[in-house]
Amino acid sequence: MIKDLCVRDASFIAANMRVEDFREIACLWKDWDTRALGLCALETAVPGMVWSIWYDGQPAAAYGFSRASAFDPEHWQAWAFGTRRFRRCVPMMTRHFVDLRQQIERECRRLQVISLVDHDIAHGWIEALGAQKEGRLRSYGRGGEDFYVYGWVREAASQS
Repeated sequence: MIKDLCVRDASFIAANMRVEDFREIACLWKDWDTRALGLCALETAVPGMVWSIWYDGQPAAAYGFSRASAFDPEHWQAWAFGTRRFRRCVPMMTRHFVDLRQQIERECRRLQVISLVDHDIAHGWIEALGAQKEGRLRSYGRGGEDFYVYGWVREAASQS
């Protein structure tokens, strides 16, 4: 079941996060805090565009879109993280993203994802959703971890 994301659900998912997501997200924080991640997900959210998926009676995945830029409302960042049940949520998330495609294309000029270079399962999913790998962000993580940046760009904007 897909629900609008709330701090409680985001914090629960963050506190029970699968290893792959923890490695990717925690290396970006000076002081890792699961409740702060939940608050950050909601505070930076594109209004109405953050969700949780419940599986077996518990929140299992959080995902959505955040503003990638404080001054450009058409520049978004997609993100997702989950518990060990995350993989079971991927088909539902994928269908939801596909269902939102027209709204995203209408409201978002640029959508990007930042992903740890060795999180290859995430890369395959991101590419399957149509993102293009745009480059490597060297030493993007606080411990010197490299990340890839992927992007989708609205066609009309890319032709200007």
